[in-house]
Amino acid sequence: MKDTALYEHLLGLKSPWSVKSVDLSLEAQRIVVEVVLEPGQVWADPTDASRRAHINGWTERQWRHLDTCQLETIIKARVPQLKYSDGTVEELTVPWAGRYNRVTLLMEAFVVKLLQVCPTTQGVCGFTRLAWSTVNDIMLRAVERGMLRRTEDDVLHLGLDEKSFEKGHTYISILTDIDRGRVLDLVPERRLEAARDLLETLSPAQREGVKAVAMDMWPAFMSGRKRGVEARGRVLYLVFPNKS
Repeated sequence: MKDTALYEHLLGLKSPWSVKSVDLSLEAQRIVVEVVLEPGQVWADPTDASRRAHINGWTERQWRHLDTCQLETIIKARVPQLKYSDGTVEELTVPWAGRYNRVTLLMEAFVVKLLQVCPTTQGVCGFTRLAWSTVNDIMLRAVERGMLRRTEDDVLHLGLDEKSFEKGHTYISILTDIDRGRVLDLVPERRLEAARDLLETLSPAQREGVKAVAMDMWPAFMSGRKRGVEARGRVLYLVFPNKS
C-alpha cells in the first residue's frame, strides 16, 4: 500500500478529499500529510437548495494527528471559505476534524482517553506534546458533549464537598453522584449560596429521590442540605469531620 493510500485509509477520506503527499523529516522528527480537494468541486447552498455556494477564498490550515511511528504527524490542507446566497461566509468543515479545531478527531479522542487516566492536564501535555490550551480546549468540548447527553437519572446518594482550587485559599464546591462515581456540577466558593445553587441543579423529582447526602461539617453545606433537599423530602445524611 502506498503511503498516500495508507493515510487516506487512516483518516477515513473519501471523494472529494484525497492525500496528495506524505513528507517525512527525520531531522525534525515529523511527518506532514497534505490533503487536497478534487478540482471543480461544487458545494450546495444550505440556504437555497436551488443554488450553489461560491468559494470566497481559501485558508491554509493544519491539524495535529496521532503520532506515526513515534513521529509527530501533521495534516495540512487548503480549506475553502464558502459564501451562501444570504451573504453568510463560513469555512467548510473537514471530515477529519471539528470546525476550527487544531487537532484531528482521532487525536482528540486519544486525548480524552488520556485525561480519564492521567491525574493532571500537564501530564497529558507532556505525553502528547500538545500545548496546555489545546488539551484544555479538548477537555471542555468533551464535557460539553457529555452534558448534552446527560439524562435525568435518579440520584440516590449525593456527595457535597469542598476542594481547594488553583493557588491560595480559593475553594470550589462539588456535587457528586456517589453511586456512579461522577461529578454532577461544581460552583465557585463554599458558601451557603454555593451549596444551594448546586442542589438546585437537580430537578424536583431528583431531589425527592435522594436518600442520603454525604458531606463534611462545613456550616454552609449543613444549612444548604437542609434548605435544598430535606425541605423537599425525608433525607438521611452522613456527616464527616471537617478535614481542615
